[in-house]
Amino acid sequence: MSSNNSRLAAPSLALGALLLTSTLLLCLQLDHVEGFVPLSTTITAANKRCSEQIATRQGRLYYSASSFYDMDEDDDEDDDDDDMIDPDSLGDWRDFRRNLAQSELSMQEGTDESSSSTVLSSVRTSVSKENEQVLFSQNEDLAEEFKNGAWAHEISTPEVGGLIVRMPIEVELYRNHRHSIVGRKLRKMYDDTLDLDDAKAWYRKAQLLVEDSMSEIASTADDSGQIDSTSLSDESTEMLQIFLDNQDTWQEVCLVVERDEDMGRAKALVLNRPMAMKLTENLSRLVLYGAFQRTGQEQDSHVKKDLVKFMLAFGNEAAVYVGGTDNQDEAATMIHGIKDLPGAREISPGIYEGGLEAAIDGVLEGKYNPLEFRFFVGCHNYEESTLDVAVVLGKYQPLACARSVALKQCISLPKPLWHEVLELCGGDMEEVSKLEMLKRDDILFQVIDEDDEDLLDELALDDDEDDYYDD
Repeated sequence: MSSNNSRLAAPSLALGALLLTSTLLLCLQLDHVEGFVPLSTTITAANKRCSEQIATRQGRLYYSASSFYDMDEDDDEDDDDDDMIDPDSLGDWRDFRRNLAQSELSMQEGTDESSSSTVLSSVRTSVSKENEQVLFSQNEDLAEEFKNGAWAHEISTPEVGGLIVRMPIEVELYRNHRHSIVGRKLRKMYDDTLDLDDAKAWYRKAQLLVEDSMSEIASTADDSGQIDSTSLSDESTEMLQIFLDNQDTWQEVCLVVERDEDMGRAKALVLNRPMAMKLTENLSRLVLYGAFQRTGQEQDSHVKKDLVKFMLAFGNEAAVYVGGTDNQDEAATMIHGIKDLPGAREISPGIYEGGLEAAIDGVLEGKYNPLEFRFFVGCHNYEESTLDVAVVLGKYQPLACARSVALKQCISLPKPLWHEVLELCGGDMEEVSKLEMLKRDDILFQVIDEDDEDLLDELALDDDEDDYYDD
């Protein structure tokens, strides 16, 4: 690769190892949040249009007249009955919102909505045939559903049944210029000639800033490789905090399973951290009962019986994931898409949690495939609106998606789930995926013979990648 591309790559492994082994005495602080950071023109416009046309009021859908004429506040209650329409006439409100987002994306791409080619080019329903083939080998019914109707798009706030996707550090800094020292510094680097709508341009400058900042921090390490954080400037301390936090949650794709807006609480499961495909006895105990299992002769007999049944059903084929850093000592959460499974509860349309006993019996009877279920050890718990704050600070991007996207297994995927989901969104998210893919230097290295000129020619990517980053 060219030296230019090497400079644009993520911080080196040596730098990462240095940072991870350093003794850090960090006092984490969160700046006061005074407002929301715009996420993107697509999401802002789409959600504005959506909010103007549809609102939820006591579980019923009402058509808002605000987009047509101004209404006096005193007349709101009197006009409620006139504005109310049958939700069935709008169909699934998520489909309605999705159509708005796709329409907005079409207009931003400078295409004519009346053209059939516009719809086809704007709506991404398939981004990886190889991933689809893997899904067909795991769950044919879900694969057909995915093939015929997979979709995802940006939304402004997290919702149950939707996803939150960890953004790259460059995007986080770019969005968080209001509350971040480093983010403000990045914005000051952009001169008047830089088009902020040009993702390639601002992404490149953000990468250079991250690399330079981390190199400066690494240079303060002593002979033993330790960094005294008290000697760092406020800017360097913040940069180090952001970098380490980003590494801990790198490219996470999480399913939101609980959210209480009034209490500021939320719970999410990481979908793309597979842990095991087969069960040992110890892992089975962890999944079934958690780390702290009570003892007792009567319970031991009952536990042993359940454990044997569970291992017979899932022992040779089970999808176990690390769902997050919280509650890892508790029994695993089981997620699936089976509507009539006894004991299960629907957390969002078509997505269910629980019903383990019926799942075990169903697999043993041959009614269900073991890979129709996923087990998550741990989760991410958010208190005091910390998830909303993370979205405001540019760390996570909330997405709405088809249930087939949320339910599909993340095992042996040729294209990582993070990239697949962002490419389904299209627009800015697809561009971010492409820019991140260029960091993956490891995919360019292969063991080849010196006389294999054809393969060498295929790997001669320097010119193409340099052109991609040209200002």
